[in-house]
Amino acid sequence: MNYPAEPSNRQLRKTIYSLALPIVWSNLLQRGVGIIDVMMVGHLGAEELAAVGMAQLVVFFTNALIMGIGIGSMILVARATGANEPERRCQMAGCGVAMGAIASFFLSIFGYFVSYRAAIIIGANQQVALLVKDYLEIIFIFFAARSLIYILSSIFQGAGDSKTPLKVIIWVNIIHIAMAYPLIYGFQFEQLGIFIDSYGVKGAAWATGITELGGILVLFWLAMKKGLVNFSVCRINLNYFKKITHLGVPVFIERTLIILMQMCYTRIVVGFSVAAYAAHQVGFNIEAIAFLPGLGFAQAATAMVGQDLGAKNPERAQRVGYQSNFIALVIMNLFGISYLVIPGFWVGLFTTDPEVVSFGITFCYIAAFIQAPLASSMVFAGALRGAGQTRFVMFSTVFGSWAIRLPFAYIFGIVLGGGIVWVWLALLADWVTRSSLLFWRYKWGKQFKE
Repeated sequence: MNYPAEPSNRQLRKTIYSLALPIVWSNLLQRGVGIIDVMMVGHLGAEELAAVGMAQLVVFFTNALIMGIGIGSMILVARATGANEPERRCQMAGCGVAMGAIASFFLSIFGYFVSYRAAIIIGANQQVALLVKDYLEIIFIFFAARSLIYILSSIFQGAGDSKTPLKVIIWVNIIHIAMAYPLIYGFQFEQLGIFIDSYGVKGAAWATGITELGGILVLFWLAMKKGLVNFSVCRINLNYFKKITHLGVPVFIERTLIILMQMCYTRIVVGFSVAAYAAHQVGFNIEAIAFLPGLGFAQAATAMVGQDLGAKNPERAQRVGYQSNFIALVIMNLFGISYLVIPGFWVGLFTTDPEVVSFGITFCYIAAFIQAPLASSMVFAGALRGAGQTRFVMFSTVFGSWAIRLPFAYIFGIVLGGGIVWVWLALLADWVTRSSLLFWRYKWGKQFKE
């Protein structure tokens, strides 16, 4: 890390920016593949929009184990980087890649065969469930590529290099857009004799899978070229596997339970109407435009806290979290203001359906007030993970989502008849609870004590 032993807050923020901004753009672009699919498919109709949204929820569920492996690998790679031990870092990275490859193989088989049933469980009608099945069967053919992109990006970030994954993701997005449009809507160029049929949601899935496969091949080659992955020096080290597992299992449990919660929450939303859920999905993607920059600073905090603790500097590690939180709050609150001032613009990017637009504008108003607690929750969770506190992050996430969000949504939205507005207000209650718990742990916990 390029800052002195005791940097000023300004110097520290400069270093955070240098690591976090490429991660922010990588997150936006990597998630942008899904956002672009939603944008394009959304203009086919409310059912297609709902189907892609549900399909992505199923993918998030199967990706929980991959996230655990990726974050566990990032923390250990960051610690080895801070301790200036490149060979140990390489061995840990190799273990993470191997674990990811094995896990993604089994997850892809599981996801391929349960896609239709998963959509029905979430609450899809038969027509939407069939569209979900069409989309997911293709996505899971290429699932290993998506998984390894996440793990290798985490390894690069843990080593302090966030620019390399960004460059790869930029090209993935450019090629994805070039492929997705003609595959979704069809394309004719009579002069050259080019005729491409319209494949709808299947076209979006094929474009995503093919471009992600190309992306992982390039990213893997760059990881070997830069010495982050070198199987010639890697040995089967059960201790490294155990360490990744120890750090990653709480993340896996956390993500699994949070996705299960989201599926239950989705059933509540779908119970109002397909249009309400389509608007919910639009709102989720609008919020992701603010969420992903905050997540980038959270990931940077994970890497930098890990590196500082590896370098035996806990005081500086704690300061990283506070400065990262300050930056994330400013950025995400600016987005929140725009959700209040121009909600119609944001919703109009995804759909022109009048009923969906009406619901979507209401969601934007609520999302505006979520940004501050959401920013703090993400950053302090990321910093605590860098300090190895993955279990407490799991606890706060599970408590906020299962003990606050779901009961709040069900009681106020359904039992007391508050409707969809109170279901969405449950999001605010959840994030305020989580941010309070995480801030308390970050400030008063023992993770930064000598």
